[in-house]
Amino acid sequence: MTTIFDSPAETLGEHIERLAAVEAEADTVNVWQPLFVPGLLQSFAYAAAAIHATTPALPLEEVSARAEARRHRIDRLGRPGARSIRVVVDESALHRPVGGYATLVDQLEHLLALTALQPSLTVQVLPQGLEAHPGLAGAFTLYRTAGQRAAFVEALTSSEITTRPEDVAAYSSAWERLHGLALAPRESLDLIDGVRETLCRRLKTPR
Repeated sequence: MTTIFDSPAETLGEHIERLAAVEAEADTVNVWQPLFVPGLLQSFAYAAAAIHATTPALPLEEVSARAEARRHRIDRLGRPGARSIRVVVDESALHRPVGGYATLVDQLEHLLALTALQPSLTVQVLPQGLEAHPGLAGAFTLYRTAGQRAAFVEALTSSEITTRPEDVAAYSSAWERLHGLALAPRESLDLIDGVRETLCRRLKTPR
């Protein structure tokens, strides 16, 4: 796995391919996302809206291509075995109408369906109203495979996959804190479903 973690990525396309390779090989994936439903769990419409919002200059055909690729990431991670995919998402992301409220409702339903269909996937919600915590520094993903660990951090104009021990240790510590603060999986799913029902009533659509 050293070649996957450490090989250079000169272009955005190469970087995306490298990240996909890391995800496909990882035995453990731990995700923290404070702003959106994580890309790994996004529906096509939600992904397209999120990508367009954060990179408005990107051509629409490229937005569609990236959204389609994002939609299939969870399928690659759903292979049988000892894989563990744990996601912690901030509660505020469940209320943010990325793509509009109808798209958000569909995304929440997609999220609930994925948790039911993917035994290796656990989704937990970090409730609003907590004191300051390490997750305020931004989103990140931790990967572990074949005894190696790496952290993926993405910003507006750049992203990085780092295997530096001090970086991985810092993100691992932050993850454990966030995981400890998050609601239990069953409570989290109940909260997600409750938000979905509230939005459905607002939209006056029976679901």
